[in-house]
Amino acid sequence: MYTVVQAILHQVEKITHPILIVLPYQQPVHRDPLPLVVHPVVQVRPPADRANRTVDAPRAEINLNTTLGSKMHHMTRIIFSFFFIASLNSQSASEAIHLLEDEMGFGARSLSLGGAYTALGNDPSGMYWNPAGLTGMQHGVIYVESSGLNYNNNTTYINQTKSNPITKVGLFNGMGIAYPIPTVRGSMVVAMGYNRILHYDAFMSFSGFSVRDNSLEIPINDKNYLFSKNVQRSEHLISNGGVEQLTFSFGIALSPNTSGGLSISRITGKEDYEFKFTQEDLQNTYTEFPSDFNQYNLVQSLITKTKGWNIRGGLKAAVNEWVSVGMALSLPYTMKVEEQHGTNEEVTFDNGDKSDTTDFAYYDYEVRIPMIIDMGMALTVENLAISSSLRFKNWGSTQYNLNNLDTNSEEYLLLKEENSNISFGYRPVFQLRAGVEYLWEFSDSFGITLRGGGGLLPSPEENSKKDQSFYSFGLGAPMWDVMMIDFAYIITKWEKPSQDWLTPSGAVEEVKSGRLLLNLSYLF
Repeated sequence: MYTVVQAILHQVEKITHPILIVLPYQQPVHRDPLPLVVHPVVQVRPPADRANRTVDAPRAEINLNTTLGSKMHHMTRIIFSFFFIASLNSQSASEAIHLLEDEMGFGARSLSLGGAYTALGNDPSGMYWNPAGLTGMQHGVIYVESSGLNYNNNTTYINQTKSNPITKVGLFNGMGIAYPIPTVRGSMVVAMGYNRILHYDAFMSFSGFSVRDNSLEIPINDKNYLFSKNVQRSEHLISNGGVEQLTFSFGIALSPNTSGGLSISRITGKEDYEFKFTQEDLQNTYTEFPSDFNQYNLVQSLITKTKGWNIRGGLKAAVNEWVSVGMALSLPYTMKVEEQHGTNEEVTFDNGDKSDTTDFAYYDYEVRIPMIIDMGMALTVENLAISSSLRFKNWGSTQYNLNNLDTNSEEYLLLKEENSNISFGYRPVFQLRAGVEYLWEFSDSFGITLRGGGGLLPSPEENSKKDQSFYSFGLGAPMWDVMMIDFAYIITKWEKPSQDWLTPSGAVEEVKSGRLLLNLSYLF
């Protein structure tokens, strides 16, 4: 079916530029975490009669721009692109993992404690961490939460480092209400909230002159010509969006020392991703017709939308007056995914010949998200509280849903193979979190709560050493008699080497991310 070599994206590492692999006569598959990037194939043919003509490209829109060349006896060159968008398959093992890999939860107080909140949960963020903890609330609460981001990615490529910052302030992060229902005995609290639990923010770019050969070939007149080394290369990647959940929750006292709770959440998400690659002949190395290449540009976009329903239940028990324990279980659920791909490619030559084409594709599929088990313990002595928690998730249990597919179809066979890749390439992990808070009393009616925490987040990849850690701090203070303000600042650092087919010299990303959460609560 294919008559030319296609360069396709097979896997792209999370928050990094894509990895392209040349696989002739095969269909492209999706990224490691972010977009689909398909290297286009550009074909250049001078007509035999030296007159302009239109050449049909299968399943592609053609923008034909023909000019008279100054070489080869002024032979006219017609340029067009073959882009087999109709046969693309976007689903891959890494894409399924990427959907919820960086889930962080919500709540300024809980996240300033490093998310070690399973044995506490006594504010509205208990809807996410452990709904059983809601029974510890003594007042009704209406809250609004905002977030900000201070992000920078120092990317080094061929001994040149470029800073790639993102600054965001005043973003809506959530809102909700929790209300204790009057009871004859015990406690019952109902809550509802809309909150962001995951952020997709990322930015990376670099450029530099490279003598390394990336094997980029462009077919002209049924012959492949290299445009592959001694060129200026640039890459640019940006991603934003997130995952939100609309949650209905309740907590109820089961006995004087034990409580239970349940949360039902409608989960929705959206990620906007854009990737750009440019290769330019700055030193005029490629001058011989017909391979007098000037520049190649590739722009690809990906919009991913997700939705699903999740149920989370929890228990909390007081061992004695100082120690409490908690456990929460998030049940497996199905995530429905819709993706829109867009690709624009362009090749220009020294004499002004140019070809550009734009293609689009749409995919929808389902991913089975595995269960999450949270366990925690908290020690409270007078004004001091120390908490810890452990989260278990088996990433290898993430699977594409094959139930509605024909077992003889190509899509079924592809997704079955990707499910096998997930099972063997990803592992079960334990996330460890810990936090401490101290109430600093200034008087009988006023005090400030100081908080700190952190966590270790192992990579879901089998045999990976790219584990992440973070630390956080924050405080809470009353405002008048009916208001409470809490803030948290979460700092994450990591370093990641990257290498792809387009940029074989490789790059190193040093990322530092600081996220600010500000929560304002009205007590009633």
